[in-house]
Amino acid sequence: MYINTHTYFSLRYGTLKTEELLEEAENNGVSTCALTDINNTSACLDFVRLAANFNIKPVLGVDFREGAKQKFIVLAQNNEGFLAINNYLSELSHQSKWEVPDDSITLQHTFVVYPWAGNETRQLKSNEYLGVRSQDLKRLAFSPWKHQQEKLVILHTVSFKDKKGFNTHRLLRAVDNNELLSKLPKSEQGEENQIMISQLELEILFNDYPDIIKNTKYVLSKCSIEFDFSQEKTANQRTY
Repeated sequence: MYINTHTYFSLRYGTLKTEELLEEAENNGVSTCALTDINNTSACLDFVRLAANFNIKPVLGVDFREGAKQKFIVLAQNNEGFLAINNYLSELSHQSKWEVPDDSITLQHTFVVYPWAGNETRQLKSNEYLGVRSQDLKRLAFSPWKHQQEKLVILHTVSFKDKKGFNTHRLLRAVDNNELLSKLPKSEQGEENQIMISQLELEILFNDYPDIIKNTKYVLSKCSIEFDFSQEKTANQRTY
């Protein structure tokens, strides 16, 4: 049910170690979890390698942002999709200035999720969805999307473990913005509820929207990533 989680490789934003994120997922009864660090994939291999130790099915992707503003999330359906995401990330990184477009390019073997808030009028492609946060539900009840739920998924971001982690997150955001903590804009920081809750709690929040729950599970079920770590070579081994 989690399509947007961060480790501390989401630089100056996330505060969780990779193992901590997986432990939080296991403790909350989460069976599938997508790691989508902000603008990088540095933790992905460790995440996949360690996931089995916590009984977690790993899904990989990237949360593409400018500052704290989330533009879209791209999830890899398979290894080919993960390669496409990394190639796209590399293209953006080679720009003279970091800029993420409002629209994702079409990447084969991927799903794209835009935040619902601010994208209510967006025309979606076949592999694209809108992510609804729990705080969006009151507005959703009065939106045309209430009757078009086939393109909606749950978007519950995880960036820290608890209140202490949230405070650390705010300090990191202040550093990133070269700003006094007391003057840090709300737009440049995450929400205090960006912690992992149990899958049951998450489903209860969306209890009035069973199709959104179903869509989220469908997207995650269609994502599968595999790496063979059995052939890792030691530093003193040579390849001929």
